[in-house]
Amino acid sequence: MRAITLRPFFDLLPYRIDQAVTGRGLRAWRVQRRRDEPVRIARNNARASEERRRLYVDLAVISQNDAGTGIQRVVRALALALIEEASAEWEIRFVAANRRRPYHVISWPTAAATTNIAAIKARPGDVFFGLDFSLDTVRIHRRQLAGFQRQGGQLWFLICDLLPVERPEWFSPNNVIRYKAWLEIIAGMAEGFLCISQQTEDDLRRVLADRFGLEGGFGTRIVPMGHAIMDSVLQTALIAPEEPCVRFDTGQPFSLMVGTLEPRKGHADILAAFSELWRQGSEHRLVLVGRMGWQVESLRDSIRNHPEHGSKLLWFDDVADHELEQIYQACEGVIIASHAEGFGLPLIEALGHNKPVLARDLPIFRIHEEHGVRYFPAAAEAKELGNCIHDWIGEARAGRVTVTPPTANWRGAAGTILAALN
Repeated sequence: MRAITLRPFFDLLPYRIDQAVTGRGLRAWRVQRRRDEPVRIARNNARASEERRRLYVDLAVISQNDAGTGIQRVVRALALALIEEASAEWEIRFVAANRRRPYHVISWPTAAATTNIAAIKARPGDVFFGLDFSLDTVRIHRRQLAGFQRQGGQLWFLICDLLPVERPEWFSPNNVIRYKAWLEIIAGMAEGFLCISQQTEDDLRRVLADRFGLEGGFGTRIVPMGHAIMDSVLQTALIAPEEPCVRFDTGQPFSLMVGTLEPRKGHADILAAFSELWRQGSEHRLVLVGRMGWQVESLRDSIRNHPEHGSKLLWFDDVADHELEQIYQACEGVIIASHAEGFGLPLIEALGHNKPVLARDLPIFRIHEEHGVRYFPAAAEAKELGNCIHDWIGEARAGRVTVTPPTANWRGAAGTILAALN
């Protein structure tokens, strides 16, 4: 048990030391050297035959441990949509890897046992798409991915945000090290990056230039995210839509927050604002849905020890997609209090359910103003924020908030991905 506990420390020790002592100049030299290797010319070779191109989609994380987070809803939804959207030109193959086995084809989304664990190899025109947030497997099997390129394949990766680099204080030290190592590896290899928003694309180009001196030689494309939760649910997990599974009384009005409890999500601000409202006698209820993350032990204790916990304050850390779908349908509105996001999936999910949204006033959220989103000042204190929440709920109950659902969907996102890879 002790060895297992220490394994992440020793695995990351070389990267911990490297990131502590290596400056921008050396990082930039290493990335450019990898991108300039003559073997990369193989990526432009003509296709060797008329066979369909193979798209190897990385599902190394969710195929082994689907925790049901927002990122994993995105990965699952896009993977399923790629199956539906793929044309005759593409053969979709899902792949995974672990510490002992290199990237190999898996049977996802079915649960059938994998019978062939041979390492994937490329024909000219094939693509490896890093859809999953596979920080460790990409790092461990980077030589295999470099070999994939030498065989004529291309490497593309989905980018959700750059926050572990730009705001490392919001994340655990190990995750910051893992992310930075992953980013340098893909910066040195990738033909292109698929970004979940315009802000993420802008942040990526800025970080690649600032951190590695990399300003060109790669492509980027923005992928419009969908919002339908049930489009991300595996067929094997479907239940009758009329079957109730919500474990609290949804007949009484409540506001909803969705997302892992972590510092940047702003739960502490919303809890303080609702506490102010409750001291004034408000009956507004607040429901939190999300697993416990990092650096939030004090927030966890504040929730569990709150005098309204179990009454006006509810927290559920193990909500599956079916229950989340019904909670979205039942809520009065959704509050988005993040201090930063690469996209903000709960905001789009809320609008997709025709629910009013109150969001922190950030540029990434302002682009949705035309859909009826309301905003509170980014630096609002508890009393001011409480007043904003009170007024917003009043507007919504009076029918003065007009919500326009977004038009993007997961199949459209998959089509954008395939078009970019072409």
